[in-house]
Amino acid sequence: MPSITANSKVLLSLLCAFVSITWGIPTFESMTQWSSTTTLVPGLTTLEAIGPGIIDPQNYVPQYVSVLADRGSPGNATIRRDNAPPLFYVYQSQLYNYHNDSSILPVQLHNSTMSSKFPLQVVVGDTGKQAKKTLVKGGSWRWQGTILRYEHGPYSTPLFYSCLDVNGLMGLFVSTEPSPTPSGCTAFTIHSFNRQWIEKK
Repeated sequence: MPSITANSKVLLSLLCAFVSITWGIPTFESMTQWSSTTTLVPGLTTLEAIGPGIIDPQNYVPQYVSVLADRGSPGNATIRRDNAPPLFYVYQSQLYNYHNDSSILPVQLHNSTMSSKFPLQVVVGDTGKQAKKTLVKGGSWRWQGTILRYEHGPYSTPLFYSCLDVNGLMGLFVSTEPSPTPSGCTAFTIHSFNRQWIEKK
């Protein structure tokens, strides 16, 4: 019987260790591979704004849904250029912002202007006791192909707006009923172009 050399033993040990680690990694039904952006949540994606007032066709630079706060902290959503845009996913009709396994924040709507004539502001996470007074309940999020839609009662919309908020910063807004684009706001739709790729691996 041929003898096993020391090098063969090392290679065999490494192979066994690799197989053990691979079998020990949890998987999801919709995922057959892992990447650095999927971690333990299937369907993670960046959210890109698409619209004539958002994109310059002569100089295309993606504009993403981002958060006006430190990474993993609650804050108002906005649209901006971002080299490392935050990740989001929809679970049971709720949109979430994923920072890491211990920081997953729900995306909510607030009537920050306290006006029935102005769209509702999109806010990531709980921004304090005062925000509870302006929180709008009863809505849901869903995908229609690559397009993100917000639904509230019988109304469903893929249309979002970039507007100045009460603090003078550009915020992300959405209406819960049919209405024209508010003055000073830019209308667009929000898309995921990598969510389907992740889920179809």
